[in-house]
Amino acid sequence: MNKKSKLVFICGLALAMMTVATEQTVKADTATDAQVQTVDTDVQNTQAISQATQSTPVQTQTTQDAQVTTTQEDTQQPVQQAAAQQATDVATTNAAAEQATTDTTAASISQVKGVVTTGDHFALLYKQDGSQVADRALAANTPWLTDEKLAYNGGTYYRVSTEEFVKGSDVTLDYGVSSDGIVRVTQNGAVNYTRNETGFVKSGQPNFGANSVWKYSRLDNSNDKTFYQIGNNTWVNSDDSTTAPAYQNPNGWLQIQNTQIQPGGGAVGYELYNGVEGIKTWLVRRYFGYSNVHTVYDGSVAASVRSLQARKGLPVTGNVDLATWKAMGFVESTWYGIDSYVAPLQTNITSSRSDHIEAMINQAYKYIGQSWITGAASSPDYGVDCSGLVTQALYASGVDSAPITAIQHAQPGNEWNSRDYWADERIPHVNFNDRQRGDLIFFTDPSTGIIWHVGILLDPSTMIESWPFAVQVHSIYGGRGNIAGVKRVFS
Repeated sequence: MNKKSKLVFICGLALAMMTVATEQTVKADTATDAQVQTVDTDVQNTQAISQATQSTPVQTQTTQDAQVTTTQEDTQQPVQQAAAQQATDVATTNAAAEQATTDTTAASISQVKGVVTTGDHFALLYKQDGSQVADRALAANTPWLTDEKLAYNGGTYYRVSTEEFVKGSDVTLDYGVSSDGIVRVTQNGAVNYTRNETGFVKSGQPNFGANSVWKYSRLDNSNDKTFYQIGNNTWVNSDDSTTAPAYQNPNGWLQIQNTQIQPGGGAVGYELYNGVEGIKTWLVRRYFGYSNVHTVYDGSVAASVRSLQARKGLPVTGNVDLATWKAMGFVESTWYGIDSYVAPLQTNITSSRSDHIEAMINQAYKYIGQSWITGAASSPDYGVDCSGLVTQALYASGVDSAPITAIQHAQPGNEWNSRDYWADERIPHVNFNDRQRGDLIFFTDPSTGIIWHVGILLDPSTMIESWPFAVQVHSIYGGRGNIAGVKRVFS
């Protein structure tokens, strides 16, 4: 081999050795972050660096220093990127958690059972996310059942349909349903309850006394019980109270009412025409100077009325309407007041059988001395006939005997309501020998055998009645006709 060839061979060998050292160093530089941090103690890397140094001390050391620096720089960049990514991930996680917390705080739902009523204006509807429902709203002054309360961004909303809510500021929350009535506390007294959004709880206030009576304004139901609101968020339940009276007649009898009976059997303020009887006819007959031995609106009265109407410039009908009534000098209040009178209720749901009987008799006594007037069944300011007296006495005791009523009694064909009471199967017959206070006693016309009189027994031999001239107390054996029998109003 010549010198030139030897020189080329030696240079090539040196270059090959440097290349091998560099490749081994690069392999070490591409280690993980942990390996870079412990490069001085890594045997494999140290051997590679050492071998390279022995072969080409100066060049290899330079290469090593440069490549180690490069390796550290290259390694730091992924570490910084990883740290930045980790910080981003943590921030994202924290933001998501914070958003979840915010969402939980902003929109929470609780159960509620009640009724929301809108005010004087319509109420807008909203979805659970707070967005407004664009195409509908709740009408003013209307009630809506609600079962959920939504707290959203500091506001309160109540659910009124599957996915729709109304603002709490646009409605009033109540519980149960509006209902008027009377409830009676039973013998053991009644626990005092209050109502909140989730249900009924004992108030801790004293119980309500046995047999006390309360008006209620709302009804609600919980745990198979009915609750009655008897005050400002004050309730009693059906375990301790009842709307049933302490006394009630059996089914099939005239039923006892515990609220004021209202006028029935015709219109309050009815006109007077041929055949009408009662107080207004009695007053009109007296105005024209006719006898009231039998109070009926007949042809003579109608003729006098037509003459009056012609003189006063009123339509000449022969019937008495309000304008004709006032033209006679009567006041409008009596036109309606005479018809509308129903004896004030003197009993309640705590009343016993005896209480009802005494209320009936007490009302009858208010008419003592008043005239007997056919077809009359109005107030104690005027007279009544025998069945009119019974009708008002029953009203006071809580019994509405409709279709027999005070107004109906004055209409044509209803003078003989004593016969209707006798025929009424809701007032059972009892044996004459078992008669007692409060029973009705009936008499027949001796010449025909037809019922023509009724009285209220005060005792087995005495009655209060209206006939023949006035309301009075009289013996049942005092010439009122033949005794037909006795009927019992209260079982």
